[in-house]
Amino acid sequence: MKQNLLLALCLLFSSIAFAQSPASTGTIKGTVIDSTTLKPVSYVTVVLTHPDKNEPIKSTFTKDNGSFEFTGVPLAKYKLIFTFVGYKLQTSEVTLDAGKTIVDAGKISLASSAQQLKEVEVVTEKLLVTQDVDKLSYNVEMDPESKTITALDMLRKVPMLSLDSDENIKLNGSGSFKVLVNGKPSTLFARSPKDVFRSMPASSIKRIEVITDPPAKYDAEGIGGIINVITTDAPKNGYNGSLYFSQGTPESRYGSANLTAKVGKFGFSGYGGTNKFTSPSNSSVFQRYDNRTGINLLQTSNGNNRSNYSYIDGEMSFEIDTLNLLSAKFSLNNSNYTSIGLQTVEEFNEVGTRNLAYRRENTNDGIWGGYEVGLDYQHTFKRNKDQLLTLSYKVGNNKDESDGSILFGSIENYNGATNTQTQNYGSSMEQTIQADYVHPIKKHSLELGAKTILRDNSSDYFYRNYDSETGNYIEDEKLSNEFDYSQNIYAAYASTSLKLNKWGVRMGTRLEQTVVDADFGSAVPITEQDYFNLIPSIALTRTLKNMATLRVSFTQRIERPSLWYLNPYVNRTNEKSVSFGNPKLEAATSNVLSLSHSFFKGTTSLNSTFTHAFTNNAIQNYTTFNPADSVSSTTYGNIGENSTSTLTLSGNSTLFKNLSLNLSGTFSYSQLSGSISGQDLENSGVSGYMHSGLSYKFPKNWRTSANMGYYAPQIMLQGKSSGMIWNSFSVNKSFLKDQKASVSLSVSNPFQKYFTNYNEVIGQDFTQRSEYEYLRRRVSIGLNYKFGKLKEDIKRTKRGIKNDDLKGGESKGGN
Repeated sequence: MKQNLLLALCLLFSSIAFAQSPASTGTIKGTVIDSTTLKPVSYVTVVLTHPDKNEPIKSTFTKDNGSFEFTGVPLAKYKLIFTFVGYKLQTSEVTLDAGKTIVDAGKISLASSAQQLKEVEVVTEKLLVTQDVDKLSYNVEMDPESKTITALDMLRKVPMLSLDSDENIKLNGSGSFKVLVNGKPSTLFARSPKDVFRSMPASSIKRIEVITDPPAKYDAEGIGGIINVITTDAPKNGYNGSLYFSQGTPESRYGSANLTAKVGKFGFSGYGGTNKFTSPSNSSVFQRYDNRTGINLLQTSNGNNRSNYSYIDGEMSFEIDTLNLLSAKFSLNNSNYTSIGLQTVEEFNEVGTRNLAYRRENTNDGIWGGYEVGLDYQHTFKRNKDQLLTLSYKVGNNKDESDGSILFGSIENYNGATNTQTQNYGSSMEQTIQADYVHPIKKHSLELGAKTILRDNSSDYFYRNYDSETGNYIEDEKLSNEFDYSQNIYAAYASTSLKLNKWGVRMGTRLEQTVVDADFGSAVPITEQDYFNLIPSIALTRTLKNMATLRVSFTQRIERPSLWYLNPYVNRTNEKSVSFGNPKLEAATSNVLSLSHSFFKGTTSLNSTFTHAFTNNAIQNYTTFNPADSVSSTTYGNIGENSTSTLTLSGNSTLFKNLSLNLSGTFSYSQLSGSISGQDLENSGVSGYMHSGLSYKFPKNWRTSANMGYYAPQIMLQGKSSGMIWNSFSVNKSFLKDQKASVSLSVSNPFQKYFTNYNEVIGQDFTQRSEYEYLRRRVSIGLNYKFGKLKEDIKRTKRGIKNDDLKGGESKGGN
């Protein structure tokens, strides 16, 4: 109802604006035709500018009959610029004055051209969503809300991406994906992508690319695919940058800056930021019922948590000469978090009598972060600028350290530990060496490459219980251990792209060898693995009439377990429900078939993608229950099959010139099967999400936006989870010369202060349910300022290291 009201108001304001157009304006119209056939040409971009400038005042597309029209144009001299793929750029000058308020530019002839002229650089408004051969792109800079919300909230709008009730990111419904920044991996996203995106303002991102079936040049890991975040334009001669600050309630604060500069042959591009995020007054309920004994466990708790996150990421380049380029990259990030929880634990027998009760106070502090440095050398061959050889090296380190303290107090019949301390220190060192070669053959291309990744992971953890007799903490050897894990990957790939008229083919193959050597101390014996994977990929595209594209592809993806999934460290923050990794996990292979279609007409775009993925030995989390000590354990295993069919639809359009509308949705049907403790399980169902958003641009650089979304419950092998509805509203005002500054006010979920999500697990002899309530309503005010001016592009290497080969995407943070 509220959304309909807002739409009606937007239409009313639009009508009033049209009705009040001053008499000092006019209309410019005309028709575009082909110079050879004399037939009208549709979808030609027509830009209206001042005669001595190239910045657009207005832009439009020609209709099916080749006609175009600009109305409400102030009386003055103007230049019309006509651009279309396959035709030479054309210009025409017109004049509106008091004696001639309607000007017909007549028939504008466009001549075909195999090359694009560079006489005039034209900047036109981009579509919000575009479909390319390898990816779907969401142009964040064209979204009016990019100045008012965080990058995490922006992900809700991107087709194929969604956030579950815990704000964990999903790509096509899968939590297995990799995040790249400007086409390269970053330690920023190595541990907890949602925390990083939450700390970034959306205004620092140019566009977000979703690659569901990466070609052979990418590592074969990630069942869902790749999220590529493009942060800035190519840096140019001179400098520019921006500053952003936001203050919100409950207590949250964001600050960020980015700078791009070029002096001669040296260029620099960097960005960084810091944030503080708090989540006060959260509460939870954990309940488990033992079917065999009738014992019911009930835990109620409340607490709060906070986190601080800082990061800096930069890239430098030096042009040795026109054919040789050096590029260096660095990245630093650090986060710390604290959470406090107070719990009451009660256990009731089969007739409802309480036989055990105690209090537990948990305090957890943690630090995680890392660094990364890399160097790329690119050589361009004289015979063809598209013939490239790139050599790359990168080294990085990540740390993950947590300390916990648990205090127990008896209420009834409790005789366990009174004070427990725990610590887990993990680190991961990674080195990568890579070579890539691109060889153009007329309209076609051949790509070859080789890559080596050397990883060394380690973890040292312990549990210590307080001994009241000695006054010392005694280590529990069963829950303490050291863990060393090395994983080396050797890969080579070959890929070719062929083009023939309106057809395009991309096919390739990738061979990967994985060598694993793990020593888990006293916990489990040494593990060794050595296996090969041959990964094919093929994509066929067809350009249709009216700028439409049809594409079908097939590839395979590998899901290798990362340190989090392998580490046998037992998380006993809740000693009645523990979790730990599985060092015996094996890589899983998924087959992915995709069919997509894109359609563009005027300012409207429609995109649809159907994907089917099948995994035989999928890595899934599962829970078992031991009635002897009344403890449930959650871990991971290659326990079954996962078959998921997904349909993604998205569209956006500009109506009445000032009203922008976008809609998107993903619908998935999943079939899960697996064996847990000798019991064969199956589950299936429909899940997905829907999002709708609209924005209206008012005079004097005011803009308002509204968004609403729905996430369906997830399909789980052992149970089910909750769904979620969200909404947000924002107002933005740009000011100063060239709108270099803007101020924004936004509110999320104004109609629902708290949200409760749940997960329910149904086991062979037990059922358990976890509910978590947290504050959702947030209000923030932000200020953005841009400065500087750029003139000339610098060069970046076109190839580089992209380590997208580990199962990731799920948040493991302390929030």
